[in-house]
Amino acid sequence: MQPNAATASEPTASPAVRELLDRAMAAQDMHPDEARAHALQARVVARAAGDRPGEAESLYRLASLAHFSGDPEDAFGLAMEASEVADRCGATLVKSWATHLLGIIHYQASNFSEALEHCLRALDTYQDAIDGPGADRGNILNTIAAVYHSMGDNDRAIITYERALAAAEPFNRPQMIALILGNIARIRSSRSEYLAAVSMGRKAVEIAREHSPSIVTNLLADLAESYMGLADHEKAAECFAEARLVLQQQSEEGTEPSSSAQLGVMVAEGRVALRRGALDEAIAVLQAALDMSERTDAKEYELEVNDLLATAFKRAGRFEEALDRRETHDEQYRQIFTHAADLRLRTLQVAHETATARAEAEILRLRTQELEGLVATPDDNPASTGEFGAAYLEAFEQLAILTECRDADTGEHTDRVGDLAAEIAHALGKSPEWCEMLRLAARLHDIGKVAVPDSVLFKTGPLTVEEYEMMKSHTSMGHRILSGNSAPMFQMAAEIAQSHHEWWDGSGYPLGISHQSIALSGRIVAIADVYDALCSKRPYKRAWAKDEAARFVVSGRGGQFDPAVVDAFVAVLTARDPELGDQLD
Repeated sequence: MQPNAATASEPTASPAVRELLDRAMAAQDMHPDEARAHALQARVVARAAGDRPGEAESLYRLASLAHFSGDPEDAFGLAMEASEVADRCGATLVKSWATHLLGIIHYQASNFSEALEHCLRALDTYQDAIDGPGADRGNILNTIAAVYHSMGDNDRAIITYERALAAAEPFNRPQMIALILGNIARIRSSRSEYLAAVSMGRKAVEIAREHSPSIVTNLLADLAESYMGLADHEKAAECFAEARLVLQQQSEEGTEPSSSAQLGVMVAEGRVALRRGALDEAIAVLQAALDMSERTDAKEYELEVNDLLATAFKRAGRFEEALDRRETHDEQYRQIFTHAADLRLRTLQVAHETATARAEAEILRLRTQELEGLVATPDDNPASTGEFGAAYLEAFEQLAILTECRDADTGEHTDRVGDLAAEIAHALGKSPEWCEMLRLAARLHDIGKVAVPDSVLFKTGPLTVEEYEMMKSHTSMGHRILSGNSAPMFQMAAEIAQSHHEWWDGSGYPLGISHQSIALSGRIVAIADVYDALCSKRPYKRAWAKDEAARFVVSGRGGQFDPAVVDAFVAVLTARDPELGDQLD
């Protein structure tokens, strides 16, 4: 889908982000890697500027690129995140695009009920976002019709295709119109309604000749089969001749036709020849198609060709060859079925993991709201020993334990980070009350990881760019979870969650801020977190020696870390272990 005219209240991306997104869209067909780089940069710029609509659209663009590159799992996760971000900032148009893409991915994984649910929801959302019918309404309806067709509900499919056609025509989108007309013609032909199929097919071909040459050959092949249904062999032959001529012209012009376009024509010719009893012709064409499908790894065409060849060989009395093709067909069918089932399961698993993460985040948000009433004293002193203060601390402790369970290093990491952060704060001259509050609040610095899918959080190998972006989102999610509670401790925990990956020189995330703009609590926890993480064994790394980890922190003085906080950190380590202090000196 492309950007569309939205209602006046619809939030849109900032000019800087829009320019990057436009570049991504312009490059997506011919230069997908370049398009992906622009989309990633758009997301970074949007996040740094707090441009939530821009971030949502950047995520959608990344999801679309992942989908077109054949990576449905990445596409699904990014589309889910795009939908959520768009929902939070009121970007309903982007939400409709992302929801539609989720429906398409479900459809291609044969999760038809989920596909239909998402596409219908996308259509409703799109109608809310657009003044009037909207140019993309026909696109969504076309997908809904395809789902109905795959579910065997051809009557409803035709009605929905006709609605899609009516929605596309006012916006002068000939490529979409040709595609929809061809889809209707194919269903009509499968129902032996050949006159209607020919009428629709001819219109589709006429439009595609001028506006959509990439699909004209497949439309001609479908039209030829409709003519065969009317026993008009001459017209069918003319359609095939024109299709072959188009393929030849495209090749001569330097635009090599896709294997799908070539195979579509060859397989249709084989079906027609088989239908009229020209067995030798059918076998010759189908064997050529089989060779191409094997060379191009076109599994679905290969499956159909083996089925047609088995029938042709059997009718020709070549039974051994027929049996060989039938056995090959059955084995391929099992492989394709297994792959499709695996894809369905993976898609549903990603959906389940994302939904579970959202549910956990919501539970935590509600739990933190309940905790607000547990503060024992008017000054919100977290160290209170009263009955309610003890309950407050116990609940806060449970949240910290939940945070630890979502990390790969279960144990006492959050305790150690809190203790070290409090000691550093004391070395900086902060009050005992502030240090104690920091000790507790720092334990929730990674609470946002409840929203990171397990497949990313527990991955032992290197993260992809998209997975790294998902991991980085735990800072913003943690802030969102904790900032809804007005208690001072939760407010400090929220600022730590958001800022503990910011760098002193401004090259951190999620906001890219620098120096004093970073909350002091975040600057302190950044050092405590890095030091303890380096000293801890993880599935993907060894545990560093304390002096080695300390030298790493010191090396980041003035770059990653606040120089004054690094000095306080060194003072704390020296007090803990004078020998370690000597090594640092």
